[in-house]
Formats: sequence, structure tokens, C-alpha cells
Amino acid sequence: MSNLKEYSVNDVAQHCTNDDLWLIYDGKVYDMTKYFPQHPGGIAMLRRAGQDVSNVLPFVKSHGFSWSFIEKKLAEHCIGKVK
Repeated sequence: MSNLKEYSVNDVAQHCTNDDLWLIYDGKVYDMTKYFPQHPGGIAMLRRAGQDVSNVLPFVKSHGFSWSFIEKKLAEHCIGKVK
């Protein structure tokens, strides 16, 4: 994991649309653009685009999926870490 590309919070903030959607979670950066159309909450993800969701994601009630499912989805879309 140490060879992950590093992005600043400002870098991530530039990716805040439905066709270019990045998130920060637990110090890592995720490009969720391709997953966004499949995300059950759709617009809720878009509202957090370009932001750190570390204090939100674990507490979203609609995340009734198993945490292992969420971790798998995050791992599939991890592109780097926050510097």
C-alpha cells in the first residue's frame, strides 16, 4: 500500500461531479465514478463527492449491507492516499 499515489484534499475536491466522483475514506482516495450509477443511494453519494466521508460512511443507515461488502467496493476503487 505504500506505493499508492498521493493526492491532496484539494486535488480530491476537484472531482465532485457525477462523471468524475472521488471520495476520501480513512486516509485513502477512491474514484467512485464508475460505481456511482450502481450505488443504491445515488444522489447521496454525489452530495459527498470530492469530500472526506470517514465520519459519515460507517453511520449511514441505508448501509445495511455487510461491512465486508462495502470494504470490497472501496478496495475495487482505491486509487491513492491523502498526503
